Amino acid sequence: MLKAVAQDHPETWPQRLPTVMAAYRMSVHKTTGVTPNMAILGREVMLPATLIARLPEEFHPATVPFVRDLRDALRDAHQRVRDATKSSARTQKRYYDERSKQTLFQEKNS
Repeated sequence: MLKAVAQDHPETWPQRLPTVMAAYRMSVHKTTGVTPNMAILGREVMLPATLIARLPEEFHPATVPFVRDLRDALRDAHQRVRDATKSSARTQKRYYDERSKQTLFQEKNS
C-alpha cells in the first residue's frame, strides 16, 4: 500500500505512512473477517470528516450503555476472529496434508 501511495515521490513516504496505516486498519482481513480496528478496539474508528459534527448522545463515552456495548462488541469481534482463524487454520492444514508426501525411512544393514 505504501509503495502504491509513494511511488511517484518515494521521499514522501514518512508523511504518507499515517494515512496508509489508517486505511490498513479499516480494511477487513480475509482470515479474521474483521478490521484490525474492530479486533483491537471493538468498534470502527471514525473518519476525520465524521469528527466535524457533534457525536450523538448515545455514543458519548460517559454513558453506561456505550461501555456495555463496547464490551459486547469487543467480545463479539474477538470471537469472530477466533472462529475465522480456526477455520482458516483447518483449511490450510487440509491443503498442506493433501500435498505433503510421507517420507519412509529404512534401516540400513551394514
